[in-house]
Amino acid sequence: MKGENCHAIILSTLNYGESDRIVSLFTLEYGRLRGFAKSARASRKRFGGQLEPTNRIEVSLSLKEDGLSRIERIEQSSCYPELHEQLESLALALYACELVEALTPEGHPLPRLFRLLSTLLDHLAAQTGSAADRRFFEINVLNILGYRPVLDTALLQPLSDCMKTGSFGKIRFTDTELDAAGRLLDRQISSHCTHPLKSRTFLENLN
Repeated sequence: MKGENCHAIILSTLNYGESDRIVSLFTLEYGRLRGFAKSARASRKRFGGQLEPTNRIEVSLSLKEDGLSRIERIEQSSCYPELHEQLESLALALYACELVEALTPEGHPLPRLFRLLSTLLDHLAAQTGSAADRRFFEINVLNILGYRPVLDTALLQPLSDCMKTGSFGKIRFTDTELDAAGRLLDRQISSHCTHPLKSRTFLENLN
């Protein structure tokens, strides 16, 4: 194993044994990785409760090419407490993390996607998430990964516009345009996911 410091967003966690935790990380430097945090649930001193989904961290890792890397310590973190004050924003943030985890290959750097997810989390910490924010994120994820659908009608023009700006909230959808975008994106995403996304159900139940 080699030691590395990485910028990462926590996508999901899984408790293991009595005190350990397996963490899915989306890193700027290496893409999606799985990390093992020994005694993460028992030692507040080492990790301080920072290994939670949507948190953005600087982490020291012992990298392993196959299997689980070892999470040694957290150097710095942004925990977005504002997300927990707005259920809509939290639901969208969790969905975005699960979507990235479901669609990205392990160990493949995707810096544009890392910046997109980081920008979404910053946006959701500042204001309540919306259906337009969700569709903006989805079309840009698909575009970055090479899964962009055909946008061949006037109703889908806002989706084309979403790929021309890096700022959430700038593209406006009518209700009809939003419905058309949602139907297309839901089909496209489902075709590339190997399992239903639990966070998507939670998100849609809020509407």
